Amino acid sequence: MASENPKTPEAAIAAGRQHYGAKRFKPALEQFTRAMKLCPCTRQTRRERCSCKDFEKVAQEGGSIFNEAMYTCKCPVGKTFNKCDNKHHIQALDYRAATWEALQELDRARRDAEWILELAPRLPDGYLRLGKIARLQKKHEFAWHVYTAGIEVGNKHQLAESPKFQKLHSARQPLHVRYYRRDPLRNPREIVQRIFQYLDFATIVRCLHVSKDWRQYLTSRGNERFWRALLFTRQFPHRYAPSTASLKKLISYSGNDVRQIVIDSVLRFRLTQQKLNTLLQGSKNLESLVLRGNIEEDLQIPMANGFFKKINRVFLDEILVGKPHILEPLLTQASESIHNLHIRGLPQVGTTTTFGFPSLPNLQYLRIEEQNKPNPIRLGIWTIAAGAPRIRQLWLSDVQLSGRQPEDTELDEFWPNLNVVIVNGSTDSDPETAETIQKLASIRQGDTLQYVDFDFRWKYDEQGPLGLRMLSNMLNQEPATMDSDEFNQGNQYKNLHSLRLTRALIPPSQLQAVLSDAIEARKLHTLDLVFPLEPFGTPQGSISVEHLRKHAWLRSAESIRCLGIFEFRFRSYPKNDDDLPLPSFLATFPNLEVIEINSAHYEGPEFGTVIEAILKVTHLRKIYQTTVQGIALDQLRGLAAKYNVELVWGERPRQWPLPIEE
Repeated sequence: MASENPKTPEAAIAAGRQHYGAKRFKPALEQFTRAMKLCPCTRQTRRERCSCKDFEKVAQEGGSIFNEAMYTCKCPVGKTFNKCDNKHHIQALDYRAATWEALQELDRARRDAEWILELAPRLPDGYLRLGKIARLQKKHEFAWHVYTAGIEVGNKHQLAESPKFQKLHSARQPLHVRYYRRDPLRNPREIVQRIFQYLDFATIVRCLHVSKDWRQYLTSRGNERFWRALLFTRQFPHRYAPSTASLKKLISYSGNDVRQIVIDSVLRFRLTQQKLNTLLQGSKNLESLVLRGNIEEDLQIPMANGFFKKINRVFLDEILVGKPHILEPLLTQASESIHNLHIRGLPQVGTTTTFGFPSLPNLQYLRIEEQNKPNPIRLGIWTIAAGAPRIRQLWLSDVQLSGRQPEDTELDEFWPNLNVVIVNGSTDSDPETAETIQKLASIRQGDTLQYVDFDFRWKYDEQGPLGLRMLSNMLNQEPATMDSDEFNQGNQYKNLHSLRLTRALIPPSQLQAVLSDAIEARKLHTLDLVFPLEPFGTPQGSISVEHLRKHAWLRSAESIRCLGIFEFRFRSYPKNDDDLPLPSFLATFPNLEVIEINSAHYEGPEFGTVIEAILKVTHLRKIYQTTVQGIALDQLRGLAAKYNVELVWGERPRQWPLPIEE
């Protein structure tokens, strides 16, 4: 019959479909093949399929199936024949693949489906057929990749609304929930490593339980750096504290080369002598040690060669309160390498302590804080200074100090490189501590100091704040009650970059004498101004207006970038700049970016009007304050945003250690 030897692709396809419907699969294959050969793209020769493409491998490696179909070809087929999106050619090949499916010849069906992709990678037919065959072969993830690739092609070429591309979405849906989350380990190695670098230590430990592949990868050679920082910072129940065996295993993952140990609660961690020994034995190159909290079990720092030879930073929080004996052996072994020492919580025994500080020739940053002190002891700061001569930054918080100096020493012999002094707490009420702080600020007449930050708690009495009296003596005023040979008089802080005096009042004329050199040299960038109390019976605002007027010498200072303004009280309902001169004063500083502004003499809404007046005449970047709260704060934030200013509730953060400008 004429129908058995058709002359056109349409007729051959029609004949093949009739045979297929009657389940005469062999004749159907012949007719579909004949239709393919009648396509003009064959150039009346036998067209072979390309053998260079491996779609499944590309999918496993995360590559592009479309690019593989479009561009990958090294055999003669790609040079001899072009792509072909002829409707009848693609249809015949699709029907032939379906016929192979019916015959359970899935490998042959797959080859025809891949051929469709090779001929027309922009059409959905190949993706639909290959995805279906992959599912029949139980290769569900590969099928998901194929469907996804087809959907991406449709989106890219504005074909997403066509019925066949909609079928791709429907076919992918049962697989999408399971396979759209790609296993990160299947990415290139450098990407996998970058992913894990963003995870914290606790998360990486949990990742060990994801699968055997993940555990094998995370503990394999080349990934030791994931385990060199043992950061036990998450809160966990006491019964889940890591055992000694678990610690040994974690340390082994690092190649016995732990560099950082942080234990936020030694009580929850259930730190024992055995655990401590295990941690230290696997940390011969330890650089940072942080221990927080206290525990009843007695602990000893083992004295052994090789421990703490490279340690740079030590932070001991509260652990010394009950175990002061662990500090000396630790520092003795770390004496040559330690640069940064932070102690919070002093021992509650004795009257004066130096912690048994050994010689620490390279210590540069020392921070000591006291919190709970039922039996406060004095810190022998000058004995520490003699053993740690290179300290550049010092932070003392709520610490009572001993003023006793080692015999045959002069004040200027100590700390020739001291750049930063930060003192806060209630130290103003103790004369010996106040005198010692005064000495700290007077070493070499303050020439080396770049940052001074005094934040004392003080109370009002009939003579004014206690902190005011102490600081008036400290900053460039001859102490009337002290021997003139004992202190450097006429301190000139000519290298000062920052002077923060959050709660201490300095007379403007005295402040000018102290800061004139630093301002003239354009070094001073941060300054706090505290306003005096109004005596009873004086007109409201008059004292603050006069105090600000006395700071006329400071106006327009080009180096000032940050100001703190505290405890002022101007006239309510100001009518002009004379009643509220603060905004115009701040507007004179051409480079002012940040202010901290607070006053206990204002209610929130009225204080908001002061900030609003400042916003109108300045070009600030950020304002810190704690006076305005609640709904008024939200409204004020919205107003500040219109001026491109960030309004922050809180105090300016204190950085430690501070970056020093050489």
